[in-house]
Amino acid sequence: MKKTLLAAALLAGFATAGVAQAETSVTLYGILDTGYGYQNYKYDHNGADATAKTSGLRSGTVNGNRFGLKGSEDLGNGLRAIFQLEQGFDIGNGQPSSDRQFHRQAFVGLSSDSWGAFTMGRQYSAGVEVGNLISNGWNLGDVDKVFGGVGYANRIDNSFKYVSPDFAGFKLIALYGSEGDDTIERVDGQGWAKSYDPATGKTTDGSSERTSRTSLGLTYANGPISAGASYDRSGRTANDDAITNWNLNAAYDFEVVKLSLAYGQDRNGKLGWAGAAGSYIDGLPSAATYQDFKSNNYHVGLSAPLAGGKLYAGWNYSTSNLDDADKFGDGADNISTYQINYFYPLSKRTGVYTYASYGKNLGYVKDLKGTEAGIGLNHKF
Repeated sequence: MKKTLLAAALLAGFATAGVAQAETSVTLYGILDTGYGYQNYKYDHNGADATAKTSGLRSGTVNGNRFGLKGSEDLGNGLRAIFQLEQGFDIGNGQPSSDRQFHRQAFVGLSSDSWGAFTMGRQYSAGVEVGNLISNGWNLGDVDKVFGGVGYANRIDNSFKYVSPDFAGFKLIALYGSEGDDTIERVDGQGWAKSYDPATGKTTDGSSERTSRTSLGLTYANGPISAGASYDRSGRTANDDAITNWNLNAAYDFEVVKLSLAYGQDRNGKLGWAGAAGSYIDGLPSAATYQDFKSNNYHVGLSAPLAGGKLYAGWNYSTSNLDDADKFGDGADNISTYQINYFYPLSKRTGVYTYASYGKNLGYVKDLKGTEAGIGLNHKF
């Protein structure tokens, strides 16, 4: 009788543990992306001559290398506790991409099918999520080389974020973050930024003040149609105008080909911009740091299924007022980038790819040109 009771108790315990495990889940995930790449950047203007040429193993072309943990706990009545912690790294040397432990994402919150999700921590702006709706290139062909607000550098510290449930294809995204006590931009007598960080839109001159970030977005996805709009604002000091950005995009899948279009504007800087001239050749001045800076940005992308994979061709273009006499003058020009790439899936988790890119007047610096090409392997787990 005692053995029977003991066996029943053990079975009940296992059943209870099984229920608890079913209600709580934690997933380890990641992406490994590497291959061979060639880059050649050249600046030749008014007697200046600088070249940066590299080749060899490239890390994170299609996707940035990362690993992370994400999970949820069922709290009942459709309510869940959720979290995500994500770290990036360089697969070529094993080093982390940042001195932060989880610099890509780190948040916790609550989610419900009825009222949406509310999360707190370090997380993506609405501009990034809206930008993800369109087909895109890689590296030099990425839209973040001309558009502000859409690049993955737009991860906002100390932020509160709300994403609504799906209403007939529509979703609302709202974020507010206090980015901490940061040094604020000033420029010297020539108009060059003294120390500019395109990831935050700030520069260093010794002053310090708490800044804030507001980000709003609306997305729509229904069948072959997807579209989105975003607005981002980053405050600076009381004497400096805030950096603002807005973007509109739309895509339609004709099955034979998918067309993506985007347009946006930046004012007083470019948020999370990955296209600063100094990111190609050290020593060149950083553009887009003026208080009265303005840019208009354009994107056209075409993607089509081909031989079991996907072929993409894209063009990105940006005009600005940096060619004004009180700014770069003759030293500035409009950015154009072009890319063609091909991704072939070997399985649901593994694929191979190749790409070629060309850009001119990179970072709005006239006669700064670049070419890239490469092949690689992408694996998700």
